Amino acid sequence: MTQATQILFGDIHNHNALGYGIGSLERSIDVARTHLDFFAFTGHSSWHDMVPMEGGREQHWIKGFARLEEAWPSVQNLIAAANRDDEFSAFLGFEWHSSQFGDQCVVYPTDHEMMVFPDNVQALRAHCQAKNALMIPHHIAYPEGHRGVNWGEFTECCTPVVEIFSEHGNSEEDRGPLSYFNHAMGPRETSQTVAAGLENGLRFGFVASTDSHSGFPGAYGEGLMGVHSVGLDRGSILEAIRNRHTYALTGDRILVDFSVDGAIMGSTIAAGTEVEVAYDVRCPDELDVVEIIHNGQIVHRDYPKTDIALNAATARPFHVRLEWGWGPWSDLALDRVADWVFNLNIKDGKILNVFPCMQSGPFDEDRRHRFNQSSETELDIVSYSARKGSYRQNPNQSVVLEMLGNADTELRLEMTQPTHKISTYRISDLHSGSQSMFTGPYPTECYQWHRLVAEPSSRVNAKTKLKLDSGKNHIYLKVKQKNGHIAWASPVFINYD
Repeated sequence: MTQATQILFGDIHNHNALGYGIGSLERSIDVARTHLDFFAFTGHSSWHDMVPMEGGREQHWIKGFARLEEAWPSVQNLIAAANRDDEFSAFLGFEWHSSQFGDQCVVYPTDHEMMVFPDNVQALRAHCQAKNALMIPHHIAYPEGHRGVNWGEFTECCTPVVEIFSEHGNSEEDRGPLSYFNHAMGPRETSQTVAAGLENGLRFGFVASTDSHSGFPGAYGEGLMGVHSVGLDRGSILEAIRNRHTYALTGDRILVDFSVDGAIMGSTIAAGTEVEVAYDVRCPDELDVVEIIHNGQIVHRDYPKTDIALNAATARPFHVRLEWGWGPWSDLALDRVADWVFNLNIKDGKILNVFPCMQSGPFDEDRRHRFNQSSETELDIVSYSARKGSYRQNPNQSVVLEMLGNADTELRLEMTQPTHKISTYRISDLHSGSQSMFTGPYPTECYQWHRLVAEPSSRVNAKTKLKLDSGKNHIYLKVKQKNGHIAWASPVFINYD
């Protein structure tokens, strides 16, 4: 399948105070480098067909555009300095608004480029072609004329992918989960969805990014993209995006390998009457179902094993999630911020990988989430949580640990903030069920070890044959976890040329 590539995770659409969000660009870069492989800052640049609003509210946007334009020389320098080939890739970009043509995120391949302010999408596309830049439609499912996608103006030349998910919600279809409501400008419309674009014979891959306005790239649950790339440098990442070797995630870092007749996600191939679809899906949480969608219809479902015995659960790497937060809700006028400090020690086991799952709220310019793995058996966590400003009213933060161990492996967790507590659980305890600890009496915060996730219940690996329709065919893969997180692999396009 895709042995020559590695999976990288990034966010190429997010905002901060250089526009009409909050937080410094320096904070955005620091947050991105903490838990992402790459990111692009795409500040708000212009809205050529904006109409006057009640009470002069358009000034909110106009002043934001002016802030970015004034700061652009500094933005150029900060992004250029943030880039580290083979360590971390930072891209320069901006977001262009249009009621008629839909919003577009421009991502440059090189540093020290200028913003442009065209009044039509054709001129913007010409600029992107000249600069070899990406132009990615955002929140596409809003109605056309209300900043949703304009499929009639879609071309592939610098738009190889579209944003299927962001903090606005899910654009795959109009009846799917995660509908548009977070700072939403309206509902999803059938004709504007990803499903409609593919049905009309258009060719594009899938990405997700946060569109976070809180200076927090890669915010958990707001959108993330996976890229099958040959390297961590900007050129390799952009080449992978241009070839549609991408997939979209809501938050959890699901590992997806998907091919049709040996061709990786996003490819275009020729075939006869039948193809072989292969997939390997590895989840950090319990897998619900893997679906294959062929020309808009679910044609195949695959499920993991369940009810795994303890010896089988620990025979291979397994996952456990530590989650913290909860606490008082805003109706109690207790919008406090809780600071958390944990030290985790593992006895008779080891940590293979650490996957932070950090929400964007609450906003704080100076606080940071930090994860320091000093050895295979020790992890230090510094974090914070609050109801105020939390995405979709979820204040919680979490981390997923991929581990090796056995029934007697011991997790000793010492919490020194917001209070001092020590708890010890064995893997056999977490196989039986989740374990919770409160920091004090109601309505204080709490933390929880989730139930152990064994590899057989979080992974499927299979091949299946599919009959093709006459003419064009597109096939993509969709993964759903039991906790609601989703991944969409870019389609493979068959007989399009």
